[in-house]
Amino acid sequence: MLPHQENNKRHSSRGSRRIPSGSRTLLACAKCKEKKLKCDNKVPGCNNCLIAGSVCLVEDPVTRTYRPRNYIEILEKRIALLESLLKQCRPDLANSDVFKHHALQPNSSSLTQHIEIPHHQHGDQSALPIAKDNVEADDGVDKLASRVGLLSLNAAGAEPQYLGSSSIFAFSRLINSYLRQVVSHDPSMANVLDYTESRSSVLPSPCLLPAYESAVKLSDSYFQNVNTHYPFLHEPTFRAWETISISLFFLNMVYAVGALLLPDLGYSAERLYISALLYIDDILAYDNLEAVQAMLCCAIYSLRSSTGTSHWKVASLALRLCIDLGYHRNTKHFAPPENILQVELRKRVFWCAYAMETQAAVMLGRPLGVPYQEVDAEYPIDIDDLLIKDTGLVGAPRSSPSDVPTNMTRAIHTFRIRRLLNRIYTCLYSKADPRCSGKHDQQVDVKNIRAEIEKWRSEIPPTASHSGEELVLFTSVDWYDLEYNYTILQLYRAQIVDHPTQATEDVFIDCLRAAESICQSYRRQFLGTPMSCTWAALHELFLAGLTYLHCLWTSPVAREVSGRGQANSTCNDCTIALTVMADRWDVATPFRETFVALASRTMAMMSEQADENVSKNVPSADSENWAEEDSAEWMRIVAGAGVLRALTGF
Repeated sequence: MLPHQENNKRHSSRGSRRIPSGSRTLLACAKCKEKKLKCDNKVPGCNNCLIAGSVCLVEDPVTRTYRPRNYIEILEKRIALLESLLKQCRPDLANSDVFKHHALQPNSSSLTQHIEIPHHQHGDQSALPIAKDNVEADDGVDKLASRVGLLSLNAAGAEPQYLGSSSIFAFSRLINSYLRQVVSHDPSMANVLDYTESRSSVLPSPCLLPAYESAVKLSDSYFQNVNTHYPFLHEPTFRAWETISISLFFLNMVYAVGALLLPDLGYSAERLYISALLYIDDILAYDNLEAVQAMLCCAIYSLRSSTGTSHWKVASLALRLCIDLGYHRNTKHFAPPENILQVELRKRVFWCAYAMETQAAVMLGRPLGVPYQEVDAEYPIDIDDLLIKDTGLVGAPRSSPSDVPTNMTRAIHTFRIRRLLNRIYTCLYSKADPRCSGKHDQQVDVKNIRAEIEKWRSEIPPTASHSGEELVLFTSVDWYDLEYNYTILQLYRAQIVDHPTQATEDVFIDCLRAAESICQSYRRQFLGTPMSCTWAALHELFLAGLTYLHCLWTSPVAREVSGRGQANSTCNDCTIALTVMADRWDVATPFRETFVALASRTMAMMSEQADENVSKNVPSADSENWAEEDSAEWMRIVAGAGVLRALTGF
């Protein structure tokens, strides 16, 4: 067996709850029970599990939870590791009476009878005192610890909480319960978190981490293609985890996303994802930076896969935890920073959650998690990961538009355009915003936002060289144009759809050109390349295609400017891109079928309009009767193809 795999088993759990020593008795593991095989009870894993490449889990007879067979030994090693780290970082606490080894006295009246230490991550630690009289079992300890943690704002190393008027209980209990709920609602992911003998036989089982060489290929793919877009993980920190196989939730999640990007390596993204979920409970037990990072990992997986929890739901939960922690506020509101890396990661997780949630909310037409005007957080420092450490910066940040981009540059520029998208939705679509009332001149907002969009476009940074094949749109040369044109469509969509007679000819032309450019870009990026599909890409392309057809039907000027030849070319671009997506991703099939049907009808209309001999007998494409009847027909086609049901998967 490879050393890396042996290391996996030695560190196959992290910071979990204490279980009774009775779980050390010889018990058949869950997999052997399910398969009705004879279990040899070997530690750390039985031979059957090792052959299958699965984690060997046994059921504790008291708690009915599934843990590794050598769970106690793992905890003892982890406690020793944490104590050594504590002595290095906080010798004053390590030498205090609270952390000295001593037997707990049953009759002691001391309030601090038990200390729970959360997951350590770059000094993100809190000591939570638990009142013994209020606790009867370990589950009670954990629940109470979560609540008391909210009140222990001044505990050593605790993150400050941004407390609103309704803040009462720790956020982690809601997160934990909700994550389980949304996972279990997906039939393909049923019973992921509860290993019982009744679980589905088709459900993938957990697996060991890949061999080190393959693991590095998967993580390289993640950091080169995903983390530059959503940089909520610090790569040097992750590489340290990867070397000694700790922080197994994050290792499994990064490898799962990497497996989606590099399917030819032969690793199952689903099995790695399920393996990661084995460790998520202990992370979500505390409301801190690590919990936000964990939720964003789940959202990233869902964004790039047709399975997993809802992208919109998990991103929304991550954003709300950021707000609870005050990450949406400028750092001047808080005490001077002591750990620069922690401060920067807080900025990063907030803007990643903000950008992700805004994109998903706009796609689905749902309320935004936080309106534009409620955010005053600074953008992260534009500097490479290798140049930022706990103690400070070891290099100069990027300061000029002509400077060479860092691994943060493109993400920061994307955060800016997503904030403009949030502003568009807040000002033009939100029913709660007073500016949406009839008394407010929305054209002023539209004009000001368009100026901001053009300013953003003028400041697009140079495209950095990308080694290897492009696997995601974010690293492509078309990325900024796609973001620009999609934002233009959202800026004018309400005008051309809800008030087409009031929209100017220039608005229709702008929308026509933006949609045309998006269709061309997606064909160029997907045809003949290994580019992977995402919900966001599918939505943007489909929206662009429908907008293009709508402009042709509604605006005579748009039909004249486009012409039949260009219209046919653009429809082909959209159809080809959707066909490639559908070949790689079954969920794209109804989108392709719907667009093909609508495009065929549109081209027939364009042909009839061009024929002067029959044009008088064809109903006007811009008549009020068509607008009502054809819109209803389009919606019937869309609903019949299952597109609306697919959209709810975000």
